[in-house]
Amino acid sequence: MANKLYVFAIGGTGSRVLRSLTMLLASGVKLPGRFDTVVPIIIDPDSANGDLNRTTDLLLQYQRVKQQVGNESDFFNAKMKTLISLTEENVPPIADHFIFDIEGTTNESFEEFIGYQSLSDEDRALIDLLYTKAELRSSMSVGFKGKPNIGSVVLNQIIRSREYNEFADKFDEGDAIFVISSIFGGTGAAGFPLLLKNLRSENPNIPNSHLISNSKIGAISFLPYFKISPPEDSKKHTIDHTTFIGKAQAALSYYEHAIFKNKSLNAFYYLSDNSQNNYEHNDGKAEQRNNAHFLELAGALAILDFLEDEPQLVTKDKKALEATTKEFGIKNTTRDIDFDSLGIKTYKQIASNLTRLAIVEKFLRLALEENLDSQTAWVKDGEFNREEFFSQDFYQRNLRPFLDSFYEWIEEMKNNDVSFVAIQEPDSIDSLLNMVKGKKVKSKGLFGSKSASYEKFTKELNAALKGGLPEGAKEKKFVHLVDRASNVVVNKILK
Repeated sequence: MANKLYVFAIGGTGSRVLRSLTMLLASGVKLPGRFDTVVPIIIDPDSANGDLNRTTDLLLQYQRVKQQVGNESDFFNAKMKTLISLTEENVPPIADHFIFDIEGTTNESFEEFIGYQSLSDEDRALIDLLYTKAELRSSMSVGFKGKPNIGSVVLNQIIRSREYNEFADKFDEGDAIFVISSIFGGTGAAGFPLLLKNLRSENPNIPNSHLISNSKIGAISFLPYFKISPPEDSKKHTIDHTTFIGKAQAALSYYEHAIFKNKSLNAFYYLSDNSQNNYEHNDGKAEQRNNAHFLELAGALAILDFLEDEPQLVTKDKKALEATTKEFGIKNTTRDIDFDSLGIKTYKQIASNLTRLAIVEKFLRLALEENLDSQTAWVKDGEFNREEFFSQDFYQRNLRPFLDSFYEWIEEMKNNDVSFVAIQEPDSIDSLLNMVKGKKVKSKGLFGSKSASYEKFTKELNAALKGGLPEGAKEKKFVHLVDRASNVVVNKILK
C-alpha cells in the first residue's frame, strides 16, 4: 500500500520550497520508498502573497496535467493532492485548494483579533507591556512581518480549524509529515513549534490523533539566506534584515528546549548561506514574489532525503527515538553552482531529470512552430496537430503554462548571489542541446554538425512515435512521447 506525505509549508519560504519540490517531481524525480502522493498544506495568513499564489497556481497546473497523463511516463510521476481530493464525498466541508484557512486574519488588526477593546483594564495593561501600539494595530491580512510574538498567538488556533480536522480524518497508518519554515521571520518561526506541539499531542477529539502523534515527522528550518533592501520611505520599513540573526539565535535556543530535548522530530534539516542577495522590501500581498533560490531547491531535496531515510526512523510513545540532524553542502566554494558542484547522490538525483524537462520546455518554446509548419513525421503521422492538440486546453492552459513556470524558475535561480547556473539558454535552436553548463554535444558521428540542433530531438520524437505509444488520450501519448525522446537525448548531453 502506497502512503502519503503531508507537507506543511509555513509562510513565504514554505511556498517557495514547495515550488521547487513541484518542479523536481514534474521533471521525473521519484518519491522514495512506499510513498506515491504529496499533500501540500500551505499555512500563510497573507492570502494575497505573491509567493503563495504563484505556488498554488503551479500545484493546480501540476494536478491537472497529472490527471490527464496518468502513470505512463517519468514526467509528473508523483501525485499531488488537496485534502478534498483524497475523498470522494460529494459535499466537501472545506474548499478544494492547497491553502490552510486561518480564520480571523482577513481585514483584521491584531488588536481586533485578540479582542483588545473588550478586555479588562488590567488585561489591556498586560497586553500593552507585551506588544507595541504598532504591533497591536498591524493588519493580520499581510502576515506577521517578522514578528513571531504575534504569529504565535494567531497560529495557535490551527488545531481548531476545519482543515486540521480534515487532515486528521484522512491520515492513515504509515503516512508521514514534513514541515517547512524559516527561523528568522514571523509566520514560520511562530508556526513551526506550535504545529509540531499539536501534531505530537494526542487529542481524543481529533480523528486518528494516535496515528498522527506517533507518526514520523521531519522538518527543515531556513536560517537567514537573504537580506531585505530598505524601502524608499523609511517610515514604512517594518522588516529589518539586521534582526534576522538575532531572531534565529533566539528561536534556536527555544527549539533546543521545546523540540530537541522533547524528541519531537525524527529528522531536522538546516539550510543557510551568508548571502549578499537582496530582495525588495514589501509588506506582503502580491508584491512579495521573490526570485527562486538554490537553497529552496536544496530544501526540496531535504524532503526527498527524509522519505529515503524514513524506513530507519523510529517513533514510540510520541517520541523520536533517534533524531537525526542534517545540513546540505556542495563540493566546492563557488557561488555559481552547476551540476558538477553537486555531490554524487544529488547529481544522480536531479541532473538528468531537470535537463530532460528543460529539453522539452526549450524545444516546445523555440522549435515547435517549425515542426508544425514542416509537418515533420511525429506531427503528421501522430495525433498532435496544431488545431486538435496544441490549440486545446491541455496544452494551452496547463502544460505550456507549467513549462513557462519551469523556465522562469530556472532563470530566477541564476539571479542570486548564490546562483544555480547548470541549465543555460541556448544561443539559438541550432544549438538547442548545448544547454548544460560545461557540457557540449560533440559534432562527430551520424548527425555531424547538427548534433546539438533541435533536429536531433525532432528525429528522436519521430523514432519514439514509430516505437508505439500507450493506449488512451492524446495528452497521455504526448507526454509519453517527449519522455522517451528526451531520455535518449539527455544521455548524449550529460555523458
